[in-house]
Amino acid sequence: MDTVMNPAMNPMNCVQCGHPHPWRIGRTRYSCRSCGAVFRASPPQPPSPAPSPSTVQGPSPSQGQDPSPDPSPDPEPGTTAPGPEPVGGAADGDDPLAAFMPARMVRWVRQNTVQNTVQDPVRDPVPDAPDRATLARWYKDFDALVARAATTPEARAVVERVSDVPLDRLPTKPPAFNKVCAALHATCYDPALAAVRLGGQDSPFVAERVAHLRRWLATAGRSTTWLEAPPAPPPAPEAVEELLTPPTSFTTEQVRTLFAALFGVDKGPSVPGVRERFGADGVHEALLAYLRTGARPLRDAVAADLARAAGEGA
Repeated sequence: MDTVMNPAMNPMNCVQCGHPHPWRIGRTRYSCRSCGAVFRASPPQPPSPAPSPSTVQGPSPSQGQDPSPDPSPDPEPGTTAPGPEPVGGAADGDDPLAAFMPARMVRWVRQNTVQNTVQDPVRDPVPDAPDRATLARWYKDFDALVARAATTPEARAVVERVSDVPLDRLPTKPPAFNKVCAALHATCYDPALAAVRLGGQDSPFVAERVAHLRRWLATAGRSTTWLEAPPAPPPAPEAVEELLTPPTSFTTEQVRTLFAALFGVDKGPSVPGVRERFGADGVHEALLAYLRTGARPLRDAVAADLARAAGEGA
């Protein structure tokens, strides 16, 4: 049964849990994208002047006719309420998930994760700041859906409903979630260098995925970055001095010393990734700064870059 919204409440908040931005599933009906409740928005209406007898045609409301029937009837028991019709990408910009995935994927997550039925009116809410396991699962499942759409009519119908990009233009094998995150970790979260590692520097879809997952790493996924790893013990100064002349091949202990001096962690980016990101001279100057004052300018630069990325998604 629909819940009728109190006229004093904000019509864009769920009456059950208060979550903003419910899906509109009819002219006057909404479905909460968080708790799954279906409700009817009833904002205050100004009084209408009474019609004169000469303008009244047909039976009056007292004779049993509804002057403003709801064009969107309730779903039959046991059926799923209809999902929202697809809209342009710009209309999804207020959705917090739009920071972490493209609009087509946001629509798919919302339509397929938050569903409401009369018999089962409450579903687990969709997190606005998904953890690693949740976001990885969404990316994996959506990629599988797009791959199936090439040969399966049902999958094709779903993709065409949620995507504003034609199916024949969507990549069937985009870089996986874990692979994109690994490329970003290795390159100190530099999006251009990560795209090169993924072999798609000229692909807008690779750049799109790198940008979204970099923003997730800068915000909801920050705890998974090596910047948040436990601090490493201070390296011996003489071991750091040896790295001022970079070896041709680093031993495991030298890698630990390098990362401890530059970033304060045992395990961080890749050694080639650090060189690509900051250059040999940048690494040399950072080692000298650590030996002189204990400063870590490269770590500060990486943290500042991620802070800017977090602000871009606000």
